Amino acid sequence: MESLYDQDLAYIHAAGFGGLAQGAAPEIVRLLKSAAIPVRGIVDAGCGAGTLAARLVEAGFEVTGIDSSADLLAIARTAVPGARFVNASIYDADVPPCEAMVALGEPLTYHSEEADADSLVQSVFRRASGILPAGGMLIFDVIETGEPTLAGRAWASGEDWAVLVHTSEDQAARTLVRSIETFRRVGQLYRRGRAIHRIRVFDTGELAGALAACGFAVETAQAYGSQRLAPRRRAFFCTRR
Repeated sequence: MESLYDQDLAYIHAAGFGGLAQGAAPEIVRLLKSAAIPVRGIVDAGCGAGTLAARLVEAGFEVTGIDSSADLLAIARTAVPGARFVNASIYDADVPPCEAMVALGEPLTYHSEEADADSLVQSVFRRASGILPAGGMLIFDVIETGEPTLAGRAWASGEDWAVLVHTSEDQAARTLVRSIETFRRVGQLYRRGRAIHRIRVFDTGELAGALAACGFAVETAQAYGSQRLAPRRRAFFCTRR
C-alpha cells in the first residue's frame, strides 16, 4: 500500500488545506440528513486528517475513516476520537456496512503509474452498490477532462511550513503529475521533503454511465452547496436505487 503523505506533508495538509472539507461539510451533512433512508453509518474514504469526519461525528453520524497514510491518520485519531479509522486503500479495505460513502477532495483520482485507474474506480462503484441499501448515498468528487489546463506552479505557506507544487498534464493520457517540495521547521532549521502524486483525470459522462449501470441515480455539480470547487472539479451525488 503506497502512502502519498509522509509525516511532513501530512502535517502541512492538516495545517493548511482543510478549507474544502470545512466548506463542503454543511452541504454534505444536509444531504445525508435528508436522504431517502435514515443514515447512521458513514464511510469517509480518503479521510485525510479527519476534517470532514469531525463535522460528521458532530452531526451525530457513526464514521469510519479510511486512508492509506498512517501519518494523516495519526492526526485524525487525535483530532476526532469519536470516529474509527482504518489504515488502508479504499480499493483494498474491508468496507463496513453503512448507509453512505463519501470521498471528498478527489481521493479516487490518485493512482500509481501502472494502475488501471478506470477499473479501480469502477470497482469502488460496484462495492458501494453491494454495500449500500436502497436509498443509500455515494458522494465524491473528481478532476474532469477539458479546459483550462491544470499545468502550472503554485505555492503556499504557514507559520512553520511551505509547499511548492509543479503540475504537468498529459491530456491525451488523462494524467496529471504533481511534483511537491515541502519545507517544515524542525527546531531552528527547516526540513525539506519531496513527493510525487500521479492523478487520473476522468470523463464525467463515462463515470455517470458506470454509476447508472451499478444501480445509482446520479446528479453532479461544481460545488458542495456554497462551497465552489476548483476548476475542472465535479462532485457526484449518487443515490442507490
